[in-house]
Amino acid sequence: MKKRNLSQEKIVDCLRELAEEMDIQQVTFQHLAKRLDIKSPSLYNYFKNIREVKTALTAKLLQELNDQLRRALVGKSGGDALRVYAKTYQSFAFANQSVYELLISVPNTKEEILLEGIHETNQIILQIFDAFQLTKEEKIHRSRELRSMIHGYLSLRFLGYFTKEPKVDPEESYLWMIEDFITTLSGRHSD
Repeated sequence: MKKRNLSQEKIVDCLRELAEEMDIQQVTFQHLAKRLDIKSPSLYNYFKNIREVKTALTAKLLQELNDQLRRALVGKSGGDALRVYAKTYQSFAFANQSVYELLISVPNTKEEILLEGIHETNQIILQIFDAFQLTKEEKIHRSRELRSMIHGYLSLRFLGYFTKEPKVDPEESYLWMIEDFITTLSGRHSD
């Protein structure tokens, strides 16, 4: 790849590709340069360090996730919206399993672009809770509960858990967990 064809977007996409082959935390500028067929100092024209590339990829992931959630949730509310949110989030996480841990690391950053992206994701959840009779404080607690369940489930699945009981599909467990969560809200629905 000639330098004139190089861009931040191509570098970020290259990081995403490399994460399919190796642990995202192990990728270096040297790995990127080799894959892009350039000398590693050329990367410094676009990013200060590998952390900046990971930040750019995380921002892109958050944007993609939020776009998918917004599209999927059009016309949905209440329990249906929670089911769609959980399914869409799960599908996104599985499609991006090799880089999913970047989304988990967002709270540890002070990068404004990432904080804005995760805030948007949280706002989507809080808007879903508008269909239930919850106080502002209850919405925050329920949001934390939902995010903890989803992230916990996905993290355990990615680590290889839930495989010892072959007759009980892990996907069914996920759906059961979401239905159980919705049931705890059912007496609080505004309809």
